[in-house]
This record gives sequence, C-alpha cells and structure tokens, in this order.
Amino acid sequence: MKLKAPFPYFGGKSRIAHTIWKKLGNVKHYIEPFFGSGAVLLARPNYIPGTHTETVNDKDGFVCNVWRSLIFMPDETARWCDWPVNHADLMARRQALLKNEEYLLENLIKDEKWCDPVLAGYWIWAASCWIGSGLTRPNAIPKISSKGLGVHSLAYMSCKRPHIAHGGKNIHAKCQIPHILDGGKGINTHVNIYDYLKKLQTRLRYVRVVCGDWSRVCGGDWQDGICICGIFFDPPYSDKAGRDNSIYHVESTDVAHDVRKWAIPRGDKETYRIVIAGYEGEHNELEKYGWGKIGWTATRGYSSSDNDNRKKERLWCSPHCIKDTFL
Repeated sequence: MKLKAPFPYFGGKSRIAHTIWKKLGNVKHYIEPFFGSGAVLLARPNYIPGTHTETVNDKDGFVCNVWRSLIFMPDETARWCDWPVNHADLMARRQALLKNEEYLLENLIKDEKWCDPVLAGYWIWAASCWIGSGLTRPNAIPKISSKGLGVHSLAYMSCKRPHIAHGGKNIHAKCQIPHILDGGKGINTHVNIYDYLKKLQTRLRYVRVVCGDWSRVCGGDWQDGICICGIFFDPPYSDKAGRDNSIYHVESTDVAHDVRKWAIPRGDKETYRIVIAGYEGEHNELEKYGWGKIGWTATRGYSSSDNDNRKKERLWCSPHCIKDTFL
C-alpha cells in the first residue's frame, strides 16, 4: 500500500519523491528538516527498519504533534479524527487547537517522546475539513476569487465551513461522511482509519521526530566521517519565489536563504547528498558550485497563483548526489 499523510498539505512533494530518492540513493541516515506531510520519507524505496536511521523535524507544533501521536498512540489519535464533518465541531475543535498551541510547543520541545493524541486527532480532522490556509491562524478568513471557490466564498464568524464540494478529503474520504442511505455500516465505518494509522505507525516506528528550528537537526558538522547522509530540504519558498506568504502556520520568506548558505560548503563533501526544493531562480547560485537542477510540474492548486507557479518547481542536487540527467 502506498502510504501518505492522513491530511491535506500544501506543497507536498509526492509527485517528485521518486526522483529525490534516485538522487539521494539508499543512504544510511536520512534527514528531513521541514517534514510537513512527510511525502518523501513515506515514498522511500527499500527501507530497512533498524538499519536506516531517519530524523525529521518541523517547526509547526501541530504538525509535529500529529506525527509523534501517529508513532506512539495511533489508536487514540484515530479515535479523535474518526468524526463526521460538522461545522459547529469544526469551530469548537479549532478553538481548542488555538488555545493549546503554546502548551503543545512547550511539551514537544521538552520531551522528544511526548505527544497529545486528542489534539492530533482534532488537527487531522479539522485540516481535512478546511479549504486553503489559515486553520490555526486566529483571524483567518476565506479567500474570495472573482468566481468564488466553493466554500471559499462563504464564512461564518471567523471560521470556514467544512469542505463539502465532493466526497471529502483525506480521512474524510475514508468513511468519514455520515452514512445516510440506510441504517449505517456498523464497525466497518471505523476500520479504515484505525488500520491505516496503524500502517503509518509501523512505517514510522524508528523515525525520530524533532520539533523546532531546522538547525536542530542540521547544526554543526557532526555528520562528517560517520556515513553518507541524505538530506532533503523543502523550506518555505523565499521572497524570490513570488508566492503567497500566508500558506503555512509557521511562515518565513528568508529561511530558504539560510538553508542554501548552510548547504554550499557541505555540498562539496562526499558524506553529504543534499536536495533542495524551490522555484526557478531561488537557488541558482548553487549551480556555480556544481549543483545540478531538475525541473518538474506540481499538481494544480485552488488558487490561480498556485497554478501559475506549479511549472516553476525545481530541485537542486549537490555534486555528490547520484549522477543522472540534469536539466
């Protein structure tokens, strides 16, 4: 079964993940400092539990808590995201998430095994109801295009209405819309979610999930001389990208520049295979240091700006990545 995150996430790299792994190869240690939906790690071929070391990080406490909870408490997480789509519940759960953000961050950073499966379930469920960005921004309102984009054209209080344009997204595509044709399907309405999160737990069993700045898993030169380390960077695209800078809960338009500066000297070392994602023009500086560039096209998004930029996607690959045909 192909595994993917049980929630929608803007900017995921599932479409290009196979290419990233061709460049990194079957490295013993893999690091992903901006984990998000985890599409690249989950697409890894030839993974051997206990042999390969994998470390991931995300600065967004809500995202980090979800992945920790899926590893340590998948059944309890499933219990709280196995819920019908309901607008009142969406508002209530969203308020619970906003109220507890500091509590989440404090405990996630203090203890690498701590998690809150209730809030994780709330976040997965709410993210699968919500269209666009702003789920955990207190004053977020729907974006309205000239034609309107389904529920983007409607708002109630400070909260968007549930996603109702089709059969549901992510967990709501797995038996989450209330069954209304007859008396229901008994426990079968629950089996898919519980089983699926268990499969994710099995894959993530040995993954170390860190919460904080990307430098927490990339600081210093500790990797030198140990083994070949593969690192995939997918930072929020920079101010050069011309993107919407309100996409993510934890935003930055300059962290991509910091990543590039960190990667330049390490790209010359045989122990590093590094791939950095961005839009055309963001990291062209790397090419003068011998980095290769691969172009690809992302899937279509809700907004016109997403669709304008989807053909600008690029991967920059460090000199010691596995050789292939570069653009």
